[in-house]
Parts: sequence; C-alpha cells; structure tokens
Amino acid sequence: MTRAFMAAADYMAERSEIGLTKSGAWNRRFIEWAVAQIAFPGWTEEKLYSVNKVLNEYDVAPLEYLHALMDGLKWGRKHKATYRLSKTGKSLAMSADKAFMEVVPAFLFRFDHADGMRSEAPMGSWDLFLNILNHEIGDGITAPNYARILYGEVAPGWGGPASGLSLAVLRPLCWVGLLRYEGGFGLDERVYHKTPLWDAALVLDPISSGDNVIPFRS
Repeated sequence: MTRAFMAAADYMAERSEIGLTKSGAWNRRFIEWAVAQIAFPGWTEEKLYSVNKVLNEYDVAPLEYLHALMDGLKWGRKHKATYRLSKTGKSLAMSADKAFMEVVPAFLFRFDHADGMRSEAPMGSWDLFLNILNHEIGDGITAPNYARILYGEVAPGWGGPASGLSLAVLRPLCWVGLLRYEGGFGLDERVYHKTPLWDAALVLDPISSGDNVIPFRS
C-alpha cells in the first residue's frame, strides 16, 4: 500500500493530477499505469488482464482502497474532474519511510476490513490478531490453522471464521507488506509467512517464559 501511495503521488507530481470518471473514481489511464508500475502481489497485469479487457478502479481492489484511504485522511482531494494531492499528501510523498509509518497503521486499524464480506467478521482485536500471529506463525500458517488457534474447532470453508480472518486480517497484512503468502487460492492451500518488515515495524508482546511463574508457598 505504501508503494501504491508513492506511485500515485509520483503520477500526480509528473502530471499534476489523476483524471476522474463521472462517478468520481480514478480513471482507466491511471489505473492501467499504476498496475504496470506497482506489480501488486495478486493484482498483476497478467492476472488482471486475463479476466478484464480494460481496468477500472473497482477491478483493482488495492487501488480502490488506497483512494478511500487518501480521501478519508485528506491526503488527496477532488478538484473538478481531477484528483490532486493535498498539502499533507505532498509532505508524505517526500519520504517513503514517512509514508510507510502513516499508511500502514491507517490502513490496518482505521478501515473496517470486514465491511461487505459474505463470511462472518472475525471476533477479536488487532492486538490479539497480531500477537497470536507473532507467536504462532512459525514456518508458516494457513487461515484455518490460525482460526483454530484463536477459536478452537470451527466450521470449515469460505463461510466460516477462517474466511473472515483471511479477508479482514491476513489480506490487509499482506497488502501493507508485513506478511507474504505462497500456494494456491484455497483456504487450506495458501500459507502465510512474516516478511522482514514484520519485526522491523512491529513491537509486540513477548512470549511468556515459565521462569516467570510465581509458585504458591508450600
């Protein structure tokens, strides 16, 4: 998401603006340029053009989310039939590190990632989700295994808790670069791993040691 923001900022720096459609979405010229520039995991040119002849904003979910994020935080603004960076947006675009520190928490914690999902929203908080992942991910974890650790035995399939965790927790973490995945598209096939950014960007609770247990007096 940080790379997508920086790419959008570069585009507006060079061209002054992004054109808007009548509905207010970013236009195809920018979307197709951005897809080629960013090579967003899971949303590459090859994959997108295999199912679309042209690309609109709603065809590329990460860019649709980025547009909403920039609107909500006033990093960009509509000006007639165009979209331009705000003063705050221009300031963020001066440094990828500064942008990362703003984009990641805003995208993870201020979006309702469960909104519109057909599966049930995951129960818990980001504090719980992140610390359990940090302790349990090991050499990789699937969404069903993650759901069982959090909730015990759960209903399988895309209608159960594993689906909610996949869409509302694991996917956003991949989009901001803290997790990566390998494998297919099935819930049991896709295995998630930490990226180097995980330990560099997050400060989480340490695993408790048995040495810290205070015994009863005998």
